[in-house]
Amino acid sequence: MRLAGTYHPIPYLLKMISQYLPNVIETNALWLDYDKKLYYSADKTPIQGDLKIKTQELRNTSVVSEWTNDSKLFTYVNRSRNQLSLSDEDELNVLRLYFPSPIDGMKDMISITFSPNSFLKSLNIQFKGISSQEKDILSGMLVSILNVEHKRVTEEKKTLRQIEKLNQIKEKRISQLTDDLNSTELLYSSAIENIVQEFVNELNEELSKEFILTKEVIFKLAKEKLSLETIKETVQNAIYLAFNLNLSSDVVEVTEDHIQLIDKEVKERSVTIKVSKNDKVLDLLNRYEQAAEQLVANGITVNGKNLAAQLSPPVTPPAITDAIKKNESKISYFLQQYPERWENIRSAIRPINNLDQNHGQSRAI
Repeated sequence: MRLAGTYHPIPYLLKMISQYLPNVIETNALWLDYDKKLYYSADKTPIQGDLKIKTQELRNTSVVSEWTNDSKLFTYVNRSRNQLSLSDEDELNVLRLYFPSPIDGMKDMISITFSPNSFLKSLNIQFKGISSQEKDILSGMLVSILNVEHKRVTEEKKTLRQIEKLNQIKEKRISQLTDDLNSTELLYSSAIENIVQEFVNELNEELSKEFILTKEVIFKLAKEKLSLETIKETVQNAIYLAFNLNLSSDVVEVTEDHIQLIDKEVKERSVTIKVSKNDKVLDLLNRYEQAAEQLVANGITVNGKNLAAQLSPPVTPPAITDAIKKNESKISYFLQQYPERWENIRSAIRPINNLDQNHGQSRAI
């Protein structure tokens, strides 16, 4: 079923008139559509040329309704009721109704032609026998009913447009979030790829083969958000499996089919302790943060120079920069894996801050 708000009010009212007045001879209309073009109900193409000028003249009126004996919309007869004879009054069987345009504020028009022999049950007489006063009552009833419908269609149109706008904003937001997610996944996958390559290089040397991990493997590892220990174990298991299945090949491709993940809950409980105690890079970040906290407690600015002097034993500022550069893949991984840790060095030590900012968007999402 088509909603009323998907119509322009005038074509919609033309459809409704046939339900209210089944015995009319003819209905016609002129209106300005939402495409800013003028239309005539008897023609699907927009009104052009001199006829367009005439149409605008008809629309430029303050009249709400009028009776005439001419069903042609482009003929305008301006006659006062006082000038009409009784026979003339009987001939007024065309009712023109004017409605405010929702586009430009001028008037759209509907013309209803009644048959003189139509029998009006509500008045219990034939149409040609009703008086001018009764015609005014009839036109008043139609104006009241159709204006209510006209307003309803217009308001419903506004509501549908608001819903459409909200849907467009929602779709745009979803698209933006999807792009952001894809970007984050690429950044995270890149960090995982650098870390994994260290494990692969070790096994390349140990097994005297070249193992190549597909992009699908890297994406799967990144998507699971595994700890470093679990990533290393998973990659080693996959390489050994691929090695056993390809003993005669010098170059072995490790695919997603070789990846076997252990139970996630057991994995997270077991490896967090191992990483926190044994990983050298994690220990490095913890030592830097402890030194930074001591500087803050003593009211000293946290920067590379002061941090280097605060460490035990003290080091030079270039030594800190060099250590961060050599371990930037793991540091980047840990910064994203533990966003609540190392608050002081995240913001105050520039090389660490730069790595942290690379994943800022992902934390915002």
